[in-house]
Formats: sequence, C-alpha cells, structure tokens
Amino acid sequence: MNKNLFLLWQGQVISQLGMQAYTIAMMFWIMESSGSSAAMSVIFALSTLPQIILGPIAGVIADRHSNRRIIIWCDLIRGSTVLFMSAVLFSDLFSTAQVVIFFAVTACINGGCKAFFQPAIDAWIPDLTAREKLPQVMATFGSTTQATMVLGQASGGMLFTILGAPILLLIDAISYFLSAFSEFFIKQEAKNDVDKAIGLKASVTNYKDDLLTGWQYLSGTSGMLPAALFFASINFFLAPLMLLLPFYVAEQISAGAEWYGFLLASLAMGSIIGYFLSNYLKLIIKKRSALMLFTLHCCAFSLLIFSLSNNVYFSLISFFTAGICLGVFNLQGITLFQTASKPAIRARVLGFIMTVSAIFLPLGSLAGGLWGELTSEDTSTIFSILAVCISGLTIGISLSRKIIKFLDSEPEITLDTHL
Repeated sequence: MNKNLFLLWQGQVISQLGMQAYTIAMMFWIMESSGSSAAMSVIFALSTLPQIILGPIAGVIADRHSNRRIIIWCDLIRGSTVLFMSAVLFSDLFSTAQVVIFFAVTACINGGCKAFFQPAIDAWIPDLTAREKLPQVMATFGSTTQATMVLGQASGGMLFTILGAPILLLIDAISYFLSAFSEFFIKQEAKNDVDKAIGLKASVTNYKDDLLTGWQYLSGTSGMLPAALFFASINFFLAPLMLLLPFYVAEQISAGAEWYGFLLASLAMGSIIGYFLSNYLKLIIKKRSALMLFTLHCCAFSLLIFSLSNNVYFSLISFFTAGICLGVFNLQGITLFQTASKPAIRARVLGFIMTVSAIFLPLGSLAGGLWGELTSEDTSTIFSILAVCISGLTIGISLSRKIIKFLDSEPEITLDTHL
C-alpha cells in the first residue's frame, strides 16, 4: 500500500470507529427516550434523502474538483454537527422531541456530506493503485472498515451503558477531526478549475452535460442500470432489519445494549471474512453471477434462522454467517462497477449508482418503521418475511439474461495510476 492509500485508509479507520459510536448512541437514546421505531425510521430516511438529491451532482463535482478537498471538508462538517449534538445532550436543556428534531437535522447534514464523500472516495481509490491490485486494495479497505465496525460495535453497547450518549457523540466528533487531519497529507495532482475560467453560465451548462454523460453511460451500458437496481433492492430489504435490530435485542432475545453491539460486530466480522474469501471463491466459481446469487441465497437462509432465534449465541452465529455472504456479494459488486466505469466519468457514474441505491434505503426504513409500529415490533415475523423476499428476488434476477451477462463481464478499462 502506497503512502496516499495508507493515509486515506488511516483516516477511514479513525472516522469509522467514531461512526459506530454515533450510531449506537443515537439509536439507543431514541429507543430509551421515545420507544418509537417510527422516529428512528424517519431519521434514517432523512439521512439518505440528501444522497438521492445530491448523488449525481456530487459525482460530477468529484470528477471536476479535488477529491482530497471534498473528503476533508465532509469530515470537518460531520465532526462539527456531531459535536453540536454532543453539546445538546450534555446540556440537558431540551425536551425529547427537540433532541429528536436535532438528530433529524444532523442526519440530513451528515447524509449530504456522505453524498459528496462516497463518490469522491470510490472514484479515487482506483486512481491510486494498479488495476490488477484493485480487488486486493478494495478487500483491504472493506475488511478494515468492517474490522473497525467490529471494534466499535462490540464496545459501543458497553460504552453506551457506561459512558452515556453525550460522551459517545463527543468521541465520534473527535474521530472525524482526526480523519480530516490524516487526509490533509494525501497528495493529489491538481485538477484544472474550468469553472473559474469559463464563467458561471457556461459552468452550469457543463455540469448539466456532465450529468447527462454519466447517466447515458450508466443507462447505455447493457445490464448496468438493472444490476444497480438489483443491488439497491437488497438495501430495501436489509434496511428494516437494521432499523428494528435494537427491538430484536431488547424484546426477542431479551438482551442488553451490549448485545446490540455484539450482533453488529458479528455481522461486520463475517463481512471481513467474506471480503477475503471473495476473490478466492471467484477462482473456484468462475462466473461472478453464480457466486453472487449463491451467496445471497445463503444470506437469506442465515437471516431466516436469525429471525426465528431466541438465543443470543444462536443469533450471533447466524448473523455472522449472513455477514460472510454479504461480504462476498458486496466486494464483487463494488469492484465490478468501478472497473466498468471509464476513469474520466467514474465518479459521476458511481454517484448515480449511489443515488439509485439511496432511493431504496429510506423507503425500506420507513416501511420497516411503520411495519414495526403496526406489529408492536414483531421482529420474528418481519425478519422472516424479509429473508424470504431476498431469496425470491435472487431467483427472479437469475432469470434476467441482461443482468447475468453484466455480472459475468470482465471490463477492460485502463485505470489512471499514481503510485
């Protein structure tokens, strides 16, 4: 791993640790203070709404401007908003309803930052490494992210019990500032600021043209858009599961907040193993489509077992297995979309894909929140139906020749390399 990749990786490790602290602090504070899954679903929906609106624009900006500056500013803004939330909870001056509103505003701001952050990162990594090393680099980044999730989630539940939400949010804010500091030392070749040279009106026209180019590439590449919709639909079914997981822990398996962290950690640990198994399994199962669809069926089966469990250890094992399957599936998909996009327009194509995916997340969260309210958080029934839906979707996708052909493609795209 070269210096630039190392600094980028280091920043991501730090911010991911803090992010887990924020997620656990927010979810359990809302659950304990309001007891409403609907409130959580609205906040999760608001966190993804900016990605839907800003995703394509963010991709164009990442193609035209410094990736380094984008990710630094995003981390600084996220750190500042979470620091504000920490101060709100420390002050104890606001009602539960007001704090929930503050969490919702923070979710919108952080979602907007992610809309710009993710395309900049995903489009930049292939430019920082050689093509033949990209799967290994993505596996390293992905597995490290999951490893920090393991550490953050495994300890987050206990820290929430010991330290409380305000201190966990303070830790998250500090992590974003440290991440921005690390990213400051990454070197990137300057991009020509054509916006200043041609004026505002012409610049707006160019942005429109760039947006259209990204969309035309995504929709014009056979099977690429349907495959993106397929990935997004998986998010739709996973969103209610993640939203209602605190209720599963508290009510179905009768465990404390620490077990919420343990379950998330087991999912993340499974994903780490899945990332590293992914390339090895690809050598055995030659067709990417067969590998991805098989692992999705296995994931659905694991989630079905998870939904029926009343034992914490049985739940831990089944969630861990689901994580392995999702790790294999996700790594194959991420590297395919990266290599199937031309370097000059990669960020805007990935921005559109993120937007497509983000559309399904708030829908899934809202559906899960409403479903939970109507069934008094009957997680066993809800999770069982979600598992069956994932398996059924996978069967349906296997019948689409266009998607299967795209999944099995091996794009010959020359990547810009700055080693």
